[in-house]
Amino acid sequence: MSLSRRAFVRSLGVGSAGALSTPWILGRSGEALNWTPDPFEAVLQASTQQEVIKISGNENARGPGEAAVDAMVKLIRDNVGRYHFNLAREELPEAIARNLGYGLTAENVLISTGSGAILTAGVRAYVSESRPLVNGAPSFGSPNRTASQIGASIREVPVDANLRLDLDGMAEAAIGAGLVFLCNPNNPTATAHSLADVTAFIERVKASSPDTAILVDEAYIEYATDANVETATTQALEHDNVFVARTFSKGYGMAGLRLGYAAARPATLAKLNAAWGLGSVNILTASAAIASLNDPDRMLNEREENRRVRNFTRRAFEEMGYETTDSQTNFLFVNVRQPAAEFRDAALDQGVQVGRDFPPMEQTHARISLGTMEEMERAVEVFRRILET
Repeated sequence: MSLSRRAFVRSLGVGSAGALSTPWILGRSGEALNWTPDPFEAVLQASTQQEVIKISGNENARGPGEAAVDAMVKLIRDNVGRYHFNLAREELPEAIARNLGYGLTAENVLISTGSGAILTAGVRAYVSESRPLVNGAPSFGSPNRTASQIGASIREVPVDANLRLDLDGMAEAAIGAGLVFLCNPNNPTATAHSLADVTAFIERVKASSPDTAILVDEAYIEYATDANVETATTQALEHDNVFVARTFSKGYGMAGLRLGYAAARPATLAKLNAAWGLGSVNILTASAAIASLNDPDRMLNEREENRRVRNFTRRAFEEMGYETTDSQTNFLFVNVRQPAAEFRDAALDQGVQVGRDFPPMEQTHARISLGTMEEMERAVEVFRRILET
């Protein structure tokens, strides 16, 4: 089988059925977009690796909606050679603000090439050798790595008995800290706190340590089906140095396109923008994002399909006698009662790739992301063979 450059470009022109719409090019992570030494060889390699069920990264196996793909194809046909600055610089922040609501305007939105850049900017803006970072354990480790790079200390607060972030403990640890990183829903435990709990936490930290900044990472909030789990955008508008980070990589299926943003007061956003380079969002990404925001039914369908797959997978583990957390995300955190490395190796031997270690729970728990229903039906059979043996 061969794939010529002409065939690849031609495949872009068939709308959502073309190569641009396939999960490995948009919904999956960056390995599929390795443009060296030959992007078309990478395409072929990716297509031959689909026998392995990749549920190790928290990605959207279904990729973006048809509206997003159609918008990019139209832009390519019309004239992708133009800069279209206003699309990324003005129209996209306005579209995000309009979609989120809560009184946001474009000046309350700071876009970046992936939300990871926002997290890095937050740590560099507020954390220093004398102002530590506060994070849960386990929680997303990127802020910890940035803090270590700049020589700052890290106050890690273990999750509670229900594997939820210990908000009381984190509030205590926040006194005198530079930044609190609150991942809600939390990665990797998949648990979430209600907006009432998050609001009370923010008020408490601001009362006891006014100079401490708070970053609420809501990368997975589109998947939350608990009605009490809501965005903290309003709280970010009420306080200086409180900001929300969001991404298009998860629910919107655009991991390969790299788009994230922060929502906050303008002065807070200015600090983030000055602390770290946030990249330049390209026009294809901007057009896909705007189209996605204008297609709310697709997000509703995505959330419900994720819920369906999540419930199926949770029930399967429960039937096997293995406990999972109350997931509000597109992944599960499962007590497999063995080291994650052993479970991971056994699964990979049978064609299923699951998540890495997450200290301090790597001896008992594994993170399993959710693929399509077909992928999870096949993966569950592998898990049965491993766990019931």
